[in-house]
Amino acid sequence: MWQPSKASRTGLWLTEKDVEQDLIPKTPAWGQQWLQTLSKYLGINHAWLGLIDEVHSVRWVASLSPEPVPLQFIEAVRDDTLAAENVFTFRDHLELVSGGLFPLIQDEQILGFLGILSEQTDYFKAETNQWIRTLVEIITDGLATSKSQNKEQQAEYAIARILQSCLDVREALPAVLEILAGVLEADAVTALRYNTLPRRFELLMTHGLENASLAKLNLHFDFGLVRRTFENRFLWIEDLRKPPLELVPISQLKEVGFLGYLAVPLVAHGQLVGAVEVAWRGPKHVKTWDQDFLERVTEQLAFVLERTDILRDFREKNSELVVRYNAMIEGLSRALELRDLETEGHTRRVSLLTIKLVEHMQIPVDQWDAIRLGALLHDIGKIGIPDAILLKPGSLTAREKKVMQQHVIYGYNILAPIINTQHALDIALYHHERWDGEGYPHGLQGERIPMVARLFAVVDVFDALSSDRPYRPAWSRTQVLEYLKQHAGSQFDPQVVKSFLEVAEAGI
Repeated sequence: MWQPSKASRTGLWLTEKDVEQDLIPKTPAWGQQWLQTLSKYLGINHAWLGLIDEVHSVRWVASLSPEPVPLQFIEAVRDDTLAAENVFTFRDHLELVSGGLFPLIQDEQILGFLGILSEQTDYFKAETNQWIRTLVEIITDGLATSKSQNKEQQAEYAIARILQSCLDVREALPAVLEILAGVLEADAVTALRYNTLPRRFELLMTHGLENASLAKLNLHFDFGLVRRTFENRFLWIEDLRKPPLELVPISQLKEVGFLGYLAVPLVAHGQLVGAVEVAWRGPKHVKTWDQDFLERVTEQLAFVLERTDILRDFREKNSELVVRYNAMIEGLSRALELRDLETEGHTRRVSLLTIKLVEHMQIPVDQWDAIRLGALLHDIGKIGIPDAILLKPGSLTAREKKVMQQHVIYGYNILAPIINTQHALDIALYHHERWDGEGYPHGLQGERIPMVARLFAVVDVFDALSSDRPYRPAWSRTQVLEYLKQHAGSQFDPQVVKSFLEVAEAGI
């Protein structure tokens, strides 16, 4: 039988009953991270981390896989066959595996175990065990540090991580309020936003309050009262049934069964942005909280709340600008149709059909708005074409055609100062280029023509040929599709035509 080492003399005597193989639902993140680090080493295919709890039981809290802890590890711990200065290893030649169990020791006390399994039966050699021992020391230091932190420190760290990961404070509040309630051993915690203009509080989130209780809550909105409330930074009322005359709670929590009350203001850059209320069912005659801890946490919460309000205002203003911008674009498009009656409805039709095509071609969604914008404004340059040419009912002369071709240049020059999306500009400038290089304005050929211009060219011609013109009636759908097929590889990109025909077959 193994004789107790220095580590075992601290009182760690484990029986079979003590050894548990359950995985704790809330696995320590740092433990799982170390196991993931181990998994990157050649030869290691499984690893487990076991910790000693208050009653000296081993609880396996992290693992690389759902595989059960090897029986050899459990027996080694149960039978006290693992000496503090040694590493327990085993080989199973039938299963073709080997295992190593390493104790996590701090100040002559075993805090837990690291178990490693390898498919190499001779994996745990002296040199391998040495670097694993080094890693074990690092893991042990992290474990000891974690255990030495008090509940306020752990809570503050957890809250900081949650708040840093959220742009909107409302996403973080459920977890933050739950942590605060646990640390303060409170029955309810509420978070309030203070709106300066109407001088009133707004309830953001609660923890521990039922809907029926929320309906009964009464918030004080007078600014002078708020100022007096927080003159001393914290508002502590031991018993809401007998509050001091100068102290008034923000929420009437007494009406829903709470007696002990604490309110902490949320202040960012010297401005009141909200408050956190903490309540207990019974009177709170003794201060049991760490005021410095609450100040640090509420300061973080205040700045995230301020950031949320800033982002909300920015989004609202940005949404308003987007609405106005889209209205301007629609207005420009309609202005052209009022001048060029033969294209009435053309821009709206081609913009809808273009989006169908880009969706079918699996062009990323974040590019759709720019492409739609280019489709709506592709002919905006025709505003610069003289009426005698633009509205001429018959065929154009060679000179008139050259003037008409300038509309793509005019369009680009009109849009470039007000639009910063390249796709929209490419459609306006290049939608009359041809796959064979015979188009205008620059005679680009093949894939030198931007993709968005190539796909829009097919849509533009399809709609133009499908519509009545003063100099010809609309073609039939069959005629138009046949024209696209015949000119694939000369006028149009053949792959785009292929995709368009697939969309057409699905129904347009």
